[in-house]
Amino acid sequence: MEHFRLRVRHEPRRGDIWELHLFPEYPRRQLREAEGLRPAPTQSRQGPDGPAPTQWRQGRVLGSSATPEAILWLRQIAEPFLLRAEAPEPIAAEKFGPTAEPRWLRPEDGMRLALAFSAARWLVTPRQRRLFHEGLAELPSEVVLYWFTLCFYGYRQAAGRAALRTLFTHEGPVETDDDRPAARRKRQPESEPNLFALSNGEGPDGPAPSQMRQQRSRERDVLIRERSATDEIVCHTPIQSR
Repeated sequence: MEHFRLRVRHEPRRGDIWELHLFPEYPRRQLREAEGLRPAPTQSRQGPDGPAPTQWRQGRVLGSSATPEAILWLRQIAEPFLLRAEAPEPIAAEKFGPTAEPRWLRPEDGMRLALAFSAARWLVTPRQRRLFHEGLAELPSEVVLYWFTLCFYGYRQAAGRAALRTLFTHEGPVETDDDRPAARRKRQPESEPNLFALSNGEGPDGPAPSQMRQQRSRERDVLIRERSATDEIVCHTPIQSR
């Protein structure tokens, strides 16, 4: 398992700079603070006066930040990690500065802090920083290693970091009553009976063609009977003589 070391260094022009380093683990060797920047020995080279002193490999810088807003945000995230630091001893975040010794963090804490470093320069608003902090704290332990590997290894590191920022800071549009479409009335199929058909035998769009034909036929029969009755009255009426 790799080792994560957090330190703060000071430069006259840039001010305080927070840095997170990653060091690979070497069996049968204990990391010491004197070996902070060079924890891994490489092959010795033969010098003119004998064997050259042991050379040390630089640790990998996972992230650095010098912006005051980003440093304040990283200090808030690193607060619980520094309180349970492995070495040399736990320390409060407000006391952790350039004069304090660098701290070796637990592997999971170092991975979470590395993910925060990867997004520090892209989060520009307090809302984005708050959402990312909340999402990072709620990230399950078994998923931290996946995102750390995706964001810091392979050829898709930039895509992985962008996906992580989108996952934590994206908020969908809030649906209000004005945005909701009005509930449409469901139209009844013509084949099913409805209130109009049960009451007067007509559908919602008017009487059916067969009903219209029957009504016309009845009206025609009534008219014929009336005419026949009128003709009979005229025929049986006697003509009065003058």
